[in-house]
Amino acid sequence: MLWRSARPSLWNPWHDLRNFNDEISRLFGDLGEFRTRGEYPPVNVWFNDYEARFTVKLPGVSLEDLEITANQDTLTIKGNRAAEVLPEGANYLRQERGSGSFVRTFALPFPVDSDNVEAGYKDGILVVRLPKAKSVQPRKINVTTA
Repeated sequence: MLWRSARPSLWNPWHDLRNFNDEISRLFGDLGEFRTRGEYPPVNVWFNDYEARFTVKLPGVSLEDLEITANQDTLTIKGNRAAEVLPEGANYLRQERGSGSFVRTFALPFPVDSDNVEAGYKDGILVVRLPKAKSVQPRKINVTTA
């Protein structure tokens, strides 16, 4: 049987680690948020025989701060999320949402019809539709009697 003291331990490494993490967050704010939490912005991509569709999560990014380019087999999404302006004398207790510029470039496994790319933005979600170039889309071949 292990003996336990009625007195709580004076040193708790998890408590110290949490305090250290909070202090680093306080000192450096959002620096490195995008690097440490994976790629930003997060993206879902699917494709079929006719198109690819990107769904991009961009809360807090205004439409004016977005730039989307499609070129042959590449999609690039650039943008900027403005920093929140705090009231005079206010300080963050916790800051998890970062700000600043971002760029994501995606190589597609097929050429796109860049003249017909469509994009829509609503409620912080960007949807980009990239139709495949006609040359790589499946074609139905009519069979006639010989």
